[in-house]
Amino acid sequence: GWTGKLGGSGLFFAPLLWLGFPPSAVLGMVAANLLYQFWLHTAWRPPLPLQSGVAGRLAGAFGSVFNTPTHHRVHHASNPACLDCNYGGVLIVFDRLFGTLRAAPAGEPLRFGLTDGFDSHHPLHLGLHGWCVLWRELRQARSHKTRWAVLAGPPGRTDRGPWPP
Repeated sequence: GWTGKLGGSGLFFAPLLWLGFPPSAVLGMVAANLLYQFWLHTAWRPPLPLQSGVAGRLAGAFGSVFNTPTHHRVHHASNPACLDCNYGGVLIVFDRLFGTLRAAPAGEPLRFGLTDGFDSHHPLHLGLHGWCVLWRELRQARSHKTRWAVLAGPPGRTDRGPWPP
């Protein structure tokens, strides 16, 4: 969303500037990342013969290292089996390494949308709802460990106790 720049890519790319990378190189990385994200978030698929042979093996090798639209659809799904998985924006190898890579559930269509189901269509409510929930959970936290769980743990984790357990 439009508030993601408050805590998303700015926090990720700013340290590169502090480490001395040229601003043009950082902007180039941001542009390349946005271009790759465009491919992940569109319904368009390149017409490639990926069923068998060399092309199929190359596609399999590509999908074992890089995030693909198939991986990313599972990341955005709101099915319970699809929550908190497939985090990689470009590389999927870290999801493999940390055990957060999941395939789409067999025999179950992917559902998209919010899991907490509020009915507003007001742009400010849609854009600020997550930040308001975060602020409320931080205020209600009784310990530093629970506050850390709110900030660094998976969504909803504080309802089940502090994180890490």
